[in-house]
Amino acid sequence: MAVIASHAHRFIFTKTRKTAGTSVEIALSKVCGPDDIITLISPEDEELRKASGGRGPQNYESPPLPRKAFNHMSARLARDAVGPTAWRSYFKFAIERNPWDAVVSLYYWKYKDRPELPDFEDYVNEVWIEQLANNKRMYRIRGRIAVDRVLRYERLADEFAEVWEHLGLPGKPELPYAKGQARPAGHYRDIYTPASRERVRQVFADTIEAFGYEF
Repeated sequence: MAVIASHAHRFIFTKTRKTAGTSVEIALSKVCGPDDIITLISPEDEELRKASGGRGPQNYESPPLPRKAFNHMSARLARDAVGPTAWRSYFKFAIERNPWDAVVSLYYWKYKDRPELPDFEDYVNEVWIEQLANNKRMYRIRGRIAVDRVLRYERLADEFAEVWEHLGLPGKPELPYAKGQARPAGHYRDIYTPASRERVRQVFADTIEAFGYEF
């Protein structure tokens, strides 16, 4: 389901991959109450959440939920977990990212523990980027956007602050630095060839059209 579902503040956050979603859920967990739903993240990120003063995982099991909640759950399953009334009435949001940038981010993250990176051209032709394109399932149901807002990763701090204010959350949003250490400096365009650029364009065609992303 959603990674965070707050009954106290009436919002649902559905977490996409490689979009700083962990940082956002850590920030949100700091304003959650004892009855809110918070799903598990990795042990190292749970340590960061604890150090940031956020609530740990809670209320995500089934029962009492109709189904167990888990990380990167689709919007359809999130709706099933929280129930139709909460899904209809709560403010729902997710994050999306320029696909060419997201693919490079996943490349460095996936192979961060290897002494040598595999060829990028081979990587973009594997199944991993097709799985990454399933980010759209975290905010779409039957192909239609099913959340109230999709934040842009490229403007995340500003747009998250707007959502924070819209929800009337206490304090100010602070995004901890989670999972950002794997990628070297440089622009994502530098790693692409015309063939790999076209492969991403085809796989993420829906996302590119919906949000107007350009290479």
